[in-house]
Amino acid sequence: MKLSVFLLVVTVFFGVFATLAFITSSGIMGAAAVACLLCGLFALVLPKILARAKPNVWIVAGLVVLIALLISTASGFAKTTSHRQTFWDGVSINFVFLIPLALIVAAFLFYSGLGADTQRSPSGKMTTTVLLLGLLLVATALRNLYGFTLWDNTYDSLGYIWLFIPFCAVLLSGLTLLVALPSRTKLAGLLYILILPVLMAVASSQAQRVDFRAVTAQRAERIVNAVESFYAREGHYPESLSQLTPRDILTLPEPMIIYGQDWCYESGSDSYRLGYVDREHWSDPRLIGRIYKTEGQTSGQSLMCEAEIAALQQDNPDFQYSYWKESP
Repeated sequence: MKLSVFLLVVTVFFGVFATLAFITSSGIMGAAAVACLLCGLFALVLPKILARAKPNVWIVAGLVVLIALLISTASGFAKTTSHRQTFWDGVSINFVFLIPLALIVAAFLFYSGLGADTQRSPSGKMTTTVLLLGLLLVATALRNLYGFTLWDNTYDSLGYIWLFIPFCAVLLSGLTLLVALPSRTKLAGLLYILILPVLMAVASSQAQRVDFRAVTAQRAERIVNAVESFYAREGHYPESLSQLTPRDILTLPEPMIIYGQDWCYESGSDSYRLGYVDREHWSDPRLIGRIYKTEGQTSGQSLMCEAEIAALQQDNPDFQYSYWKESP
């Protein structure tokens, strides 16, 4: 019974992707068909590993992966090197490694929580722990997927293509559950295969609809409110935005235009300017010092974001960035 259900699922997925590859001449669909066969092959081997591992092993693995997911957010990579390198480093770490790994470990946690081996079934507390940790891993993976898809919108977006490896991870882990779980809980493996891809597609779809410039404006408004709150309390504007945290604003959100860029901020005792580096198109090397908010007398100051754009030019000598204009 186990093998028949397993073979049926693998055959259906392989048939769908192979047919789409033939009809559309799509290399991605062809790769998906091959991935189905490979996932099926590995899924026949992994249950032996699952049967030998105790729930504590997957709890530790789940906690490690969860911490890595929480650290590897967009802001976590934004301060290291140039924005092009950090963006693709962040994408590769999340989509190629962390998100697929989280989905696989989550499935193995579900396996432990469902007590496949009746002689070693976990206690009630252990069952609750592994199931909750598995759900938390899935939720965090979806959050990371959503966040990096938002940033993908600011470049030459690949959209749903990013989901290929996470889909393979879900298929692999779901097929493993189908083989490893007893008949009474085998439905969990099938649901994992069917529900997780839908959730990932929904998260990606929602992120692709977001206007990243509108997000930047919303974040800028939060910072303006924090600056005004600081001024009302201290009687002068902050010398740097770092003085706003954590009292006036818990964390400083970043402008969502160019990955890794901070806000442009200049201030005096009774004046300040807030802006960010902008561009009309992701491939346009002409950069704009976009002014979001000006308060008080700011005449005689340098061009908005002049220093930030100079730093971008220095960090990316192969990409001919230039200061185009200052614009409100």
